[in-house]
Amino acid sequence: MNHTTAQPRLPVLVVGGGVAGMQAALDLANLGTFVFLAEKDSHLGGQVMRLDKVYPTDHCAFCPTWTHAKACREHPLISVATDTLFSSLEPSAQGKTATLVRCGRPIDAANCVFCGTCIEICPQKAILHHAKDLPFDPSVPPVPYLDEKLCDSCGICVEACPAKAITLKREDEVILLDVSDCIFAGGFYEPSPDLPPVPVPEFGPYTHPDIMTAMAFEEWSAEFQPGFPSALVCPSDGHPVKSLAFIQCAGARDRRYLEHCSAVCCMHASKQAAWMKRRHPDLDVIVFYTDLRGPGKGQEAYIRIAKNLGVRFYRRRPGLVAPVDGALGKGIAIRHETESGVGTTLADIIILNGGLACSQPETHTPSPAAPAGKQCGFCAEPADIAHSVIQASNVAALTFLHGRGNNGTGASTTLIPEGESA
Repeated sequence: MNHTTAQPRLPVLVVGGGVAGMQAALDLANLGTFVFLAEKDSHLGGQVMRLDKVYPTDHCAFCPTWTHAKACREHPLISVATDTLFSSLEPSAQGKTATLVRCGRPIDAANCVFCGTCIEICPQKAILHHAKDLPFDPSVPPVPYLDEKLCDSCGICVEACPAKAITLKREDEVILLDVSDCIFAGGFYEPSPDLPPVPVPEFGPYTHPDIMTAMAFEEWSAEFQPGFPSALVCPSDGHPVKSLAFIQCAGARDRRYLEHCSAVCCMHASKQAAWMKRRHPDLDVIVFYTDLRGPGKGQEAYIRIAKNLGVRFYRRRPGLVAPVDGALGKGIAIRHETESGVGTTLADIIILNGGLACSQPETHTPSPAAPAGKQCGFCAEPADIAHSVIQASNVAALTFLHGRGNNGTGASTTLIPEGESA
């Protein structure tokens, strides 16, 4: 592992390059503060880059996000480091010292000319035009994505690359950075088999191709997917989709996983359900919810629009989700309470909506032994895009004022209120 020490410019470190992190970085930079923006993925924009549209405006999520990413990359006071993980933050003589780890990606973005040779010759089809669950980020030159789970390290791509941009055993790089302050702007992650415990096992997550998480359904139904528009068919066996059901609080407000509300799930389901009805008016769309929460401006009206389009909202929490007879192609059964007892509803596709957790400590939030920094975005509390951006601007302003108070060097001085004298 190579070790380099960054020159002490006393920037503010922003950990997380999603909408909150980019807003905080841009606000600070526009106030004249140097910013080091660290993002664990190879792109800026975070989870919002995976969204098709955003509520309650139904605007494209991608367009405003990548323009912010472009602004961050082009700002003279912002240094962007993607593929970079936060490790620790410790006090130092000049302020704080952050330890970051820049992951050694097999394909060097600085040298890649995106000729496509590696994509064409890879025998394992492990090299893709870009990561499967993300659209292109126009703020940076395109770089192929190597799926390391499929790669068998045969080395054919290394020999064939005309730019010598591929090194399968590239080492990670440790960056030691002196900073005046730190803002943690992590997003959320969905539960997965790789991050136990898997919530609501009675709903069958990851056991059937027609039972999806909210973000998986977002990707499956997005307009930016190749071949859109096309007929709706089930992932399991290709039979036509005639009905789908959203199950809310699937992991949230549940003492087995997350005791709190994930804040965005009711509106996210309303958005997805409304768009499915617009595209396919004959589709039967049901939302099973605990409480419908739309606290933001225009959100209650947005839910009413979904209802007027024919989306059926049922205030019932299902107790069991299972394939009919355990077979593909026969639909998924949902057991739930009814006015007269217990009933069953059949749907071709089930969307488990909820259980969004703050991003993991080793990637976006301080380790338990590290001093806590300022937080904004989903890692501070579950919040939608608008609230995350507001939080980010607020934290950036407080950080700027704090920097004026200690001159950015750790030497404490006193801010004098306006109208008073020393």
